[in-house]
Amino acid sequence: MDGGYVNEEDSDAIMGVESPGGQLKTKNGQKYVFNGPPSGVYVSRTCLVISAVIMLAALISSVLITYFLTSQSLPIVDTSPSAEAHIKDHHVDAATSPSHANATNLASAKFDIPDWLKQNQATTSSPEIAVVVPPVGDIPVIEEALETNTKSMDRPLQLFEGWRPQNYKIVIEPNVDSSSSNGSVSIEIERDPKVNSWEPIVLDVHNVSIANVRVIRSPIVNGSDEVELDFDSDYGDNNDTFIVTLAKSLATESNLRVLLSMDFVSQVTDTLQGIYKTSYTNPNTNQLEWVISTQFSPIDARRAFPCFDRPDMKANFTVSIIRNIKHKMCLSNMPRIRSSSHRTGYIRDDFKTTPKMPTYLLAFIVSNMVDSLYGNLDGGLMPRVEIWTRPTFVEMTNYAYKMVRQFLPYYEEYFGIKNQLPKIDLVSVPDFGFGAMENWGLITFRDSALLVPEDLELASSSEHMQYVAQIIAHELAHQWFGNLVTPKWWDDLWLKEGFACYMSYKALNQLYPEFQIMDTFTMLEFKESMQHDATNTSHAISFDVKTSSDVRRIFDPISYSKGTILLRMLNSIVGDEAFRAATQDLLKSFAYENIDRDDLWAYLTRHGHEKGTLPKDMNVKQIMDSWIIQPGYPLVHVERNGADLVLRQERYLLPSRNPLDHSRWFIPITYETDELHKGDNIPTHWMTQDQEQIVINDAFTKMNNSDNVLYLNLNRQSYYRVNYDMTSWLALKKNFSNLPTITRAQLLDDALHLAQAEYLSYDIPLTFLMELFTAMDDELLWSAAKPGLNYLIYNLKREPAYETFRAFMKFIVRPAFDRYGLHEPDNESHMQLKHRALVANFACKFNYDRCTQVAQTRFREWMRDPKRNPIKPNLKSVIYCTALAEGSYQEWYFAYKQYKRSNSASEKEEILTSLGCTTKPWLLSKYLNLTLNSTSGILKQDGALAFRAVASNAIGHEMAFDFLQTNIKEIADYYGDGFSTISEMIKSLTIYMNKEYHKQQLQALAANCRKLGLKAVEIAIGMAMEQVNDNIYWRTHSYDKLKGFLEGIVSEFEINIF
Repeated sequence: MDGGYVNEEDSDAIMGVESPGGQLKTKNGQKYVFNGPPSGVYVSRTCLVISAVIMLAALISSVLITYFLTSQSLPIVDTSPSAEAHIKDHHVDAATSPSHANATNLASAKFDIPDWLKQNQATTSSPEIAVVVPPVGDIPVIEEALETNTKSMDRPLQLFEGWRPQNYKIVIEPNVDSSSSNGSVSIEIERDPKVNSWEPIVLDVHNVSIANVRVIRSPIVNGSDEVELDFDSDYGDNNDTFIVTLAKSLATESNLRVLLSMDFVSQVTDTLQGIYKTSYTNPNTNQLEWVISTQFSPIDARRAFPCFDRPDMKANFTVSIIRNIKHKMCLSNMPRIRSSSHRTGYIRDDFKTTPKMPTYLLAFIVSNMVDSLYGNLDGGLMPRVEIWTRPTFVEMTNYAYKMVRQFLPYYEEYFGIKNQLPKIDLVSVPDFGFGAMENWGLITFRDSALLVPEDLELASSSEHMQYVAQIIAHELAHQWFGNLVTPKWWDDLWLKEGFACYMSYKALNQLYPEFQIMDTFTMLEFKESMQHDATNTSHAISFDVKTSSDVRRIFDPISYSKGTILLRMLNSIVGDEAFRAATQDLLKSFAYENIDRDDLWAYLTRHGHEKGTLPKDMNVKQIMDSWIIQPGYPLVHVERNGADLVLRQERYLLPSRNPLDHSRWFIPITYETDELHKGDNIPTHWMTQDQEQIVINDAFTKMNNSDNVLYLNLNRQSYYRVNYDMTSWLALKKNFSNLPTITRAQLLDDALHLAQAEYLSYDIPLTFLMELFTAMDDELLWSAAKPGLNYLIYNLKREPAYETFRAFMKFIVRPAFDRYGLHEPDNESHMQLKHRALVANFACKFNYDRCTQVAQTRFREWMRDPKRNPIKPNLKSVIYCTALAEGSYQEWYFAYKQYKRSNSASEKEEILTSLGCTTKPWLLSKYLNLTLNSTSGILKQDGALAFRAVASNAIGHEMAFDFLQTNIKEIADYYGDGFSTISEMIKSLTIYMNKEYHKQQLQALAANCRKLGLKAVEIAIGMAMEQVNDNIYWRTHSYDKLKGFLEGIVSEFEINIF
């Protein structure tokens, strides 16, 4: 490295630090023995003094020479107050004055300054020496890669007001070899009329170095000269902002508009954040093909270029990309205007200007991926749709294209607004942190979220095809809710994510009713949200987002699933017509602008009143604030009192009720009895936030109504659980088979979780579980059993009671498995295929030999002929896992080899999960180590999936914890902090932790993370600790009772425990 920097080893040598063998080692490598026997010639004191003087003179000379050489290549930065005052008091012209570079303090950057930036900084204040500023886009090539091992921090997010961006012009050249991007940005900025005080312009940056800053008045009238403005500039605290302060004499100009331009160097990361690089192997050449992609959401645009990196700072973007001619494909949000030669071996692509949008939606990709030629089929259809992927995957894009072409007209009709962009590109990126990202006009996906193989042997399961359809529907819905209209700040993330999720359900339900997706909603989304929202570590769906960790943390099931549930609840409150009309008005009124939740409440209230579905004395804000600004959800207790119903609310909380928690909600009440069938989901009664209890008079026509069925929360439209009195539970059990499908599933799910939190004894949910014995075809009921059963499996698996529990569950599952087996007929519906796979999963999980033996046989058939996979798509998951669990190392290595050979993303995910099913400790250890090996074929996007596969294995759990504890620093550096990978790993560890020593293990890990400065990981461990405390409480209070109930049932029904 140029400039005379000395590394730590060299410094140690100069300081006389001991090297191996008891020797001193100088910088030139000469060694001196100091602990051997006496030898040499005696030296007098005078000679010694003279020698010391000579050595001191030599040392001073070397320092002077080093300083002289260094000063020729590095800028002299005067950071004294007098220097700053000099800059503030004098006009600074970037085109003519070198003092401008001193104002932009590059020395405070966290990484080395490339030579091309050093050359543009002056070492003298002489006004006669002009510095030539490269024109926008003429960025010199940098030679060195930027340092990429900067420790991630939990940074406070300060909201700086006073200025708003209008337009960005960005020219950027990402470089794979140097892992850096150099570029220029010009931002047209106007003063915010709402802010009266005189504020500096504050740009967000992260590991970005800046030079050649200019500020001129805008707009520039044709023919007029540019008017330079005085300013001071420097990095802010921790180098996470770049601050430009204009002269106070301009403070009186309320309509001031300026053009701020600068050159910059940023990183091309390998952590899937900001501008990042990934690669794939070209099967024709067997060479690596590099891909440069972007992921700016939520707060990583600042890693790419200086910007106002906030969702409420919308602007237009005009992007130009400079790429090496060996990369044939270059995409951004808008269509390309032109491609031109930039310099020898490089091309410049210029793109049309985007609509107003936030920085997190900006995107570009440079690669050699290819299009699927759907654009040629579109003809005059708008927008033009194209899907891009690696050449070998082109045939897997047909399903996605079909989905896009069906969903777009549905959304345009529902929202009453045409899609706003002329094109939509969908790209499968080889390594991608999220499932997908809704970048406006350039939607990016991980492979498994977009590609569906049509080859019979690689064909996707019904569940995977539904997942792909729903992901595509979700991202397309964002083109309206999130892109066209954007929440002001991250505390309302749930608005855009909840709307996109809910609209994806509505779209699928409309276009594919055979998916029965709204029935699935009542189990899947409630499971995701309620298990996170039942603990003391849960957060309000909207909370005060203050730090970068807060922003990343809020991307969780509370924002997504709970947000979706609450919007569906709102839909049921105001009705379909009012909900749709309110949504249309909101999108039209705030197009290209920002909203907060109060805007939505106002529109829903108005339309609810107009349609007569919302009582005139109520408004949506009054109802929804209790659901939005506090964590958790209610449990409604139901008690019969003659012909009346008494309803009481409290917070459902794990591990058990907390009498000191007085949370209350504004709860919509719907109910039916044998005598009352309502026919819709609009509430008939309300339990307000001020009411702990209400009475519904004359719910029954007779005082003696013990046999009369009663159930609340019709179709599970609202976000709460229900606990009935014993009379009602017995009536529900007696008439279970006659209840609506969703109600049956809801009762089983509620009963299992009420018993977990000690609101109910386990005899009631066990009785409902036994309904599975005869309800072999009830797909939703079996799905409802899964979350509660998984909790019991994890907490019993390493306990004596598991033997009895497994026998009980085998007894229940056997009839359904004997009916379905490990077969997959070609003529079954989507739901039947999913149900068949779930029954098989339960049967093999509880070691029903007819399942485990057939699974091993099928897998070995595949091993005998690796090129022909006889295993049906919907049964791959259960057969792969069972075969590896019951088999030996041969099955494991075969599966890993097939993983590396397969080009189906969904197949790869199935195999990754199954590799963690083995019971061989050395293979589990090997698998964990492969997650840190970049050549293993396991992508960073799949690291948490692979780790979770081992952690959920009763044998692999302890090994997973040891691996995490031993390698926590390496894991943090390898995966970065962008996608909560380590948090997911830690969360997956807690499923088996239910003893006191497990808490001590976590505390030791937290202490280690504290030492290493891994604050976000330490926070994740604290949240995991709460789950462990819950598990310990359950084991102490509920284990013995459940064990007794299981033993009683096994004895009564004479169930064989073997």
